[in-house]
This record gives sequence, C-alpha cells and structure tokens, in this order.
Amino acid sequence: MLFTFFWGANFILAEIALDEMSPISFSVSRFAVGGAIMLVVLYVQCYYDAKKTGHTFQFIPSIEKKDWFRLIIVSLIGATFAPWLGIEGLGLTTGSRASIWLALGPAISTLCGFLWVTEKVGRYGFVGIILAGLGTLALAFDSMLAQDGYWLGDLLLLIALILTVVELHLIKPLARKYGSISMVALRTLIGGTLYILIASPSLIQESWLTFGFWTWFAILAGGAIGVGIGQWVKVRALRSIGPTRVVIYGNLVPVATMVIAWFSIGENPSFYEILAGLLIVTGAIFIQVIDVFNRGNEDEMRESEEAKSFN
Repeated sequence: MLFTFFWGANFILAEIALDEMSPISFSVSRFAVGGAIMLVVLYVQCYYDAKKTGHTFQFIPSIEKKDWFRLIIVSLIGATFAPWLGIEGLGLTTGSRASIWLALGPAISTLCGFLWVTEKVGRYGFVGIILAGLGTLALAFDSMLAQDGYWLGDLLLLIALILTVVELHLIKPLARKYGSISMVALRTLIGGTLYILIASPSLIQESWLTFGFWTWFAILAGGAIGVGIGQWVKVRALRSIGPTRVVIYGNLVPVATMVIAWFSIGENPSFYEILAGLLIVTGAIFIQVIDVFNRGNEDEMRESEEAKSFN
C-alpha cells in the first residue's frame, strides 16, 4: 500500500520537475538513477538465488547469435523509445491522466495475447477489455473537450504504453531461455546507454545548479525508490501476499495519483477523467483477477470431471 502511493506520487513529482527541465533530460536522469539501483538489486537477487539453489552464479549469460536481434529490438522498445515517448507525453498532459493510461496496460496486453494466441482469455477477460475500451473512449472524449492540448500528450502516452506491452511479449522467449533477471539487466544496459546518448545534448544544456529541492527529489528519490527499490518490493510482495493482491494494489496507482494531485498541487480531475479511471481500473481487475480466478476454477472442475470419467 505504501508503494502504491510512492508510484502514484512519482507521476506528480515528474509533473513538478518538468517545470524546470526538459522532458528527455528528466527522464534520462531518473532512468539512470533508477536503472543503476535496479541493476544492483537484480545482481544481489541473482547472487542470492544462485547461492540458495547451489547453481553457478551468472548475472549476464552468454547470448546466442540468433537471439541478439530480438534482444536489441526489445532494448530499443522498452528502455529507449517507450520511456522517451512516455515522458514527452507527460510533459503535454497531467500526472493523473498519465497514470490512467498506465492502468490501460493489462487490457492492451491481454488483447495482444489473445490476437497472437499467446494467452487465454475468458468471458470476464473480455468484459474487462470492453470496460477498459470504454474508459479509453471517455479519456479521448475528455481530451477533445480540454483546451490545453491534452490529446497530443495522451497519444504519446498511448503509443509508449503499446510499445511497453509489445516489449513484454517479445522478451518472454528470451526470459524463459536465459532468465528474467538477466534479460531485464541486459535490456536496461543496452537501451539505457542509447537513451543517454540521445539525450546528451539536452543534458549538457540543463542548468543543474538552479534546480529546486523537489526536482532533485524527483530525480534521485523518484528513480531510486520508485524504480529501483520498487522492483524489489514488487518481487517480495509476490512471494508474501501473492500475485492477485499485487495486481489489485498496482491497479490502485491511478487512484492514488488523483488523490495526491488533488491535495498537493490542487489538480482537480474532470468528470470524464474519474469515469475513465473507474472503467479502466475495473476492467484491469476483471482481466487480471476475476478472469484468472474463474478460469482456474473451470480448469479444476474440468480436471475433476476427467478424473471421474477415467475412474
């Protein structure tokens, strides 16, 4: 619950920091801090797991030639273009709207998995996709009504989200073959290095010594806690309270963002933003919790019927 608010606050901190620096400079700075902490966390986790299981410790495995092309594509999509487009989109919209778009991820991922025949979707999953789609339409309608040009920021955030989902599907075969920790580490190193090179002209032009406290807090604490330690918290939570609760807490991030934005910077969400948030979050819970639980029960009943027939 604590990190639900940390992740929600990250959107607001980013919105504040973008008043003092360019989007790509902020994104790369936070990515560098968060990526470094995340690599340390992953290294410690990998070492601990190897010691616990008695396997040979190997943080970066030897990648076969045929897999390098996929790995580079994954790195470019997930650690270069997705964060770049995402922060540019955030610079043109609000933190609350950005968090709502983030909650749309499960629906897009499930729909892609269904179309690519990589995931099963039950009837509740389709209900969730429909609810998320209605939420997207509500947010798009609100963009057309807004006078602040939110539509372009929303479009960039949606493209960044789609790229993130595509990356998750592309990295699955590599994660199964070489391990998820190793692939996340390599993807972060490759994509992050290119991201820093692209942003270097903007980084040089920034007036770093004039930044206020909250901008530095957004860069250092937002990156280290929200990105780096946040990944460790998610892993620990999966082991202790299970994936269902973790999913529910994750889907509460937009709610936390709206509440924090309301109290901290006086950002009042519109009716359509609230409606979109409710529809998308509810759709995500239908997809990730209710549908998974229902399909699990159906599988158990099917196995029980097959066992009875066999007997």
